[in-house]
Amino acid sequence: MSLHRHKLEGVHSKEFVDVQLDRDHVVFHGSEQEAIGVYLSGNLVFRLKEATAIKHIQLSLCGVRRVTLPTRAAGFKRPSRETEFYKHSWEFHDANRTAPEVFPAGDYKYPFNIILEGSMPESLEGLKDASITYGFAVDIGRKHGRNLSYRKPLRVIRAPKPEIVDLTLDEVWAQKIAYRVEMPSKVVGFGTSIDVNYDFVPILPGLKVAHIESQLTETRDFTLNEDALISGRNNSSTTTVLASDRYEVDESTPHYSTKSTDGLQFSRSMQLPHCLGQCVQDTSTLGIEIKHKLKIHVRMQNPDGHFSELRLSIPVFIYLSPHYRVWEGGAFSGAAAPPVFVENELSDEAPPPYGQHDMDRAFDEQGQVAAL
Repeated sequence: MSLHRHKLEGVHSKEFVDVQLDRDHVVFHGSEQEAIGVYLSGNLVFRLKEATAIKHIQLSLCGVRRVTLPTRAAGFKRPSRETEFYKHSWEFHDANRTAPEVFPAGDYKYPFNIILEGSMPESLEGLKDASITYGFAVDIGRKHGRNLSYRKPLRVIRAPKPEIVDLTLDEVWAQKIAYRVEMPSKVVGFGTSIDVNYDFVPILPGLKVAHIESQLTETRDFTLNEDALISGRNNSSTTTVLASDRYEVDESTPHYSTKSTDGLQFSRSMQLPHCLGQCVQDTSTLGIEIKHKLKIHVRMQNPDGHFSELRLSIPVFIYLSPHYRVWEGGAFSGAAAPPVFVENELSDEAPPPYGQHDMDRAFDEQGQVAAL
């Protein structure tokens, strides 16, 4: 293929470079084992303010994995590793294989396309100690003067396929209380809420439920070098509390009574963080594993006055929903309750249009923001 020059009305004098995509992000539906590939196309466009001898025009899409581990000794540098796990390149012009070419001043456009395999790891952004990022890089080599360079990020997200993911725990604990805990879904879109329905029926006469306390925890396990043995120097694990809720049971708590039972029935909702730096999606790839759990503690007072505690731990899967738009800075928008599992409604509207990021603006050869 050859490079195309486009005559535009009112050609401006300032140079710029851009990668224009048919979509600003990629959405895979399903796991790395089941998702099908996604077709992505776009155009490399640039403007020359004067006739220029071009040595090469290159475009590449790269995936980079970065992990930094905490150090246990003061004064020592934290171990860090950055690896490029994916790369695809396009060569638009190469003076080493063709005759030197002088490009007249004007606007140029070159189309490209690629099929991204469904097994590609999804982007992981917002964490200080680990990331998985994708980005386009443009390098236009000039015979005289500095090369023109430009970078544009690409977000890759993975949405779960429709499946039955509701959860119900219906048990009798220690012959003291019967409980029923229901979650409409244990697969939760980032930035939404975790909803839980509770139903308690005391079996032991005189037993009272004092309060319900729940916490959402996030566990991050990082491996510096995937090929090395597991050790304290190669791995780290941290667990943090992302959100919590405490509900005191009193006379205002909804009660119900029948001929044989007298119970409590109520619902609670826990709002998830809206910022990628405070919470990220579940993932397990390239030596980076992130999991979430909902821990529920039911505090009960026995007839003799001492307290007992029922403890539950429920795995929760958080993902970046295609129905939401998420910015690294914390801005977040979307419907109040998006349909999560209607496959024909899963759109590609979630991640941000990266054109709104400062990092996406074109830069001139001195590194200043160029006019578009």
